[in-house]
Amino acid sequence: MTPTNSGNPPLRGRAREAQNNDDSILQAAREVFYEYGWGAPMSDIAARAGIGVASIYRRYPSKPVLVNALRILALEQIIELADTCAATAETPGHPDSAVEIFLHRNIVEGSAPLVSTFGRHMKTNPEIDALADRLEKALESVIAVDRRLKLIPEHYGPADIMLTIMHLRPNLPVNRERSNEIHLRELSYVLCGLRAVATEGSAVAGKPSSWQEWLQLNSING
Repeated sequence: MTPTNSGNPPLRGRAREAQNNDDSILQAAREVFYEYGWGAPMSDIAARAGIGVASIYRRYPSKPVLVNALRILALEQIIELADTCAATAETPGHPDSAVEIFLHRNIVEGSAPLVSTFGRHMKTNPEIDALADRLEKALESVIAVDRRLKLIPEHYGPADIMLTIMHLRPNLPVNRERSNEIHLRELSYVLCGLRAVATEGSAVAGKPSSWQEWLQLNSING
C-alpha cells in the first residue's frame, strides 16, 4: 500500500510535484526504517526516494516529525483495511473469516508492515491517539465476524491481532515473492491454531494482551 490522493481533485504544477515528492519520501522512509531501523540516516531515505536531503528537511524538519507522519499514515491505512475486510467477510450469503482476509492482505499488499514500532523512541500526539482509538474499534469489527463464526477464541482481541501482524512480518533476506510465500505459510499455521483453540477450548499460555498494553508497547508516553 502506498500513499494516495484518492477522492480529491487532481493536483497541478508545483502542487502535484510536491505531493509526488511527499509520497516518495514516505514510501522510501517506510522501507528504509523497516530494513535498517530507527538509526537509518535521512540521507538513505533521500537516496531511496531519488531526491536531495534538503527536500526531506523542507517537508519534515526532523526524524521524529517524519516518523510521526509515518505512524499516522500507517494507522489510517490499517483502519481502512480493517473496515474493508470486515465488510467483505460479511457479504450476504458468503460468510468468511475477516481475520484471515485482514492478515492475508497485510502480507501481500504492504511494501513494509503497516504498523511501525517506532513508538518505543518517541511519544504519540493527539492525532495518533485518536487514530489508535479508531483502530481498536475497527479491529473489534473484524474480530466480531470471526467470533460469530466460531473461528477464533473469545479471548483473541485487537491487541492479539496486532501482535500477530508483527510476528508474521519479519524482514527476511529473500525476494518479495518468497517472503510472501513464507509468511502466508506461517499464517496458515496461525489460523489453524486459532480455530483449534476456538473449537476445542485448548489452553493457551500466558494472559491475554490488552489494548492498553499494545499502546504501551508502541509509545514512551508512560
